[in-house]
Amino acid sequence: MHDKPTLRQAMRERLRAMDEATRSTASVRIAAHLTQLAAAWRAGAVVALFGGLKNEPDLVTHLLPALHALGMRTCFFQIEHQALQPRLVNGTGDLQRGQMNVWEPQPHCEAVDVAALDIILVPGLAFTREGKRLGRGGGYYDRLLADPGCRAERVAVAFELQLVDHITTEFHDQHIHQIITESGLIRV
Repeated sequence: MHDKPTLRQAMRERLRAMDEATRSTASVRIAAHLTQLAAAWRAGAVVALFGGLKNEPDLVTHLLPALHALGMRTCFFQIEHQALQPRLVNGTGDLQRGQMNVWEPQPHCEAVDVAALDIILVPGLAFTREGKRLGRGGGYYDRLLADPGCRAERVAVAFELQLVDHITTEFHDQHIHQIITESGLIRV
């Protein structure tokens, strides 16, 4: 299970096998751990979130309002010219379903430079405790994280079952700094 296509398929099957109640409970715990972590971030920090795919942790329901309550500014990404463009969102009313059925900011949301992001919550299919990440194959987050202006802390958000011992990486694959699962924080 070391090559990327095989690992992607195995992780998709694991995620599909996760029932809705387990996913929901785990998402609530992940949001609680992230809220606790966010309490140490500076007030006004710009945090980029993701969400919308059925098999991903839900960051919209519980985390988005918690971050606003802590005084954080939040962004979601819009896909523009094969790149992720962060845009400020003030709540769920600023979100709509976009490409690939993920949550995206509505057109009126203000664009933010990648260099302004303080924390990027990073999705993926699999992660190692050493910070390696296997994405879905589109390269969007690898391109974002490789941007020379991107200095943000990279926090992977995943279910515990997405942790693996090994991921084969290539030169363009970007690493993450921390991982949050329903079990808590893993520092890389």
